[in-house]
Amino acid sequence: MLERKASGLRKSPHYYLTDQDIDMLKAEINAIKADISKFKFNKGTHTGYSDDLDEVLVCGDVFPDDIYSSHPRDMMSARAVLAHEYYGHRANQGTLLPKGSWNDEFRASYMAARDAPGLTEQDRMLLVLDAMERAKEAGVVIHWNYFMRSVVYGIDYEQTETKADKR
Repeated sequence: MLERKASGLRKSPHYYLTDQDIDMLKAEINAIKADISKFKFNKGTHTGYSDDLDEVLVCGDVFPDDIYSSHPRDMMSARAVLAHEYYGHRANQGTLLPKGSWNDEFRASYMAARDAPGLTEQDRMLLVLDAMERAKEAGVVIHWNYFMRSVVYGIDYEQTETKADKR
């Protein structure tokens, strides 16, 4: 059973992934150095990670809507979405956080931005902004750390990080 669902104006989850789409998505999975055997295409009702199956189910909503929306979640590339599911949700399989809760989704986007190899600067920025939007939607104030600022504003946080930030 698929347990995680992101809202947003991405491409319809009912869009059937073609062989060409799947080949492109497999290249994106390889770019983030994820285990391709953990991804199943055109399975489930929407893109998401299933704790029960230990699989990322990939549907048409893996593709962005970068025409009609300016929300970071809608604009994230397929690569960023795949990283969110794999390096965010799969990395925290069996978590005690309620599935789909704001903090579960915040953590998935934040960890993907921080940990996934092969992401573009734009991918990392949209993942951080998505994490912040998750908190904002829940009414939770998150204080930006140097990693977040460096990704969004282009600051080299390694050089500007203080001792207090390293705690």
